[in-house]
This record gives sequence, C-alpha cells and structure tokens, in this order.
Amino acid sequence: MRRFAIIILDLDDVHLEEDDKNQLAKIIEESLQWWHGYFGQGDRLELDKWRVYHIEWGDELTVARVLNALGKFREYIKGEL
Repeated sequence: MRRFAIIILDLDDVHLEEDDKNQLAKIIEESLQWWHGYFGQGDRLELDKWRVYHIEWGDELTVARVLNALGKFREYIKGEL
C-alpha cells in the first residue's frame, strides 16, 4: 500500500487562488530537494524521493473531517493539535 504524509498548514488571512496550488507544490518539491542536498548521505528521510501528490484549500470543517478520518478528531477538539 502506498504511503503519504499529510500536512495541514494554517492559512488564516492568506488570500489564495486555485493557481497558487501549482506554485506551492513547486516550492515544496524544490525545498525538499535542497534539504536533501544539504543533508547529503545523512538524509535519513530520503527527501529526494518525496513528491507532492495533491494540494487542496479547505476550511475548518474540511480539516476536522480529515482529522476525524485519521483518528485525531478528539485531540483537535481539545486543542491539542
């Protein structure tokens, strides 16, 4: 089964458009490559193999649904995340 990393970024007060997703994906992938080069043989995370699979803008309800699916809803409600 394929594995993915799920990262939720807080974007309050940031006005984004649909086209910004591609730019963000490019920035993230370039950053991962840079860090891989910086760490060299010590790159335990193998950042050169990471790729952005999907970026989506969502509201708080969407985030709550994702966290619920991950079994983290209780921590989210308590403010522990």
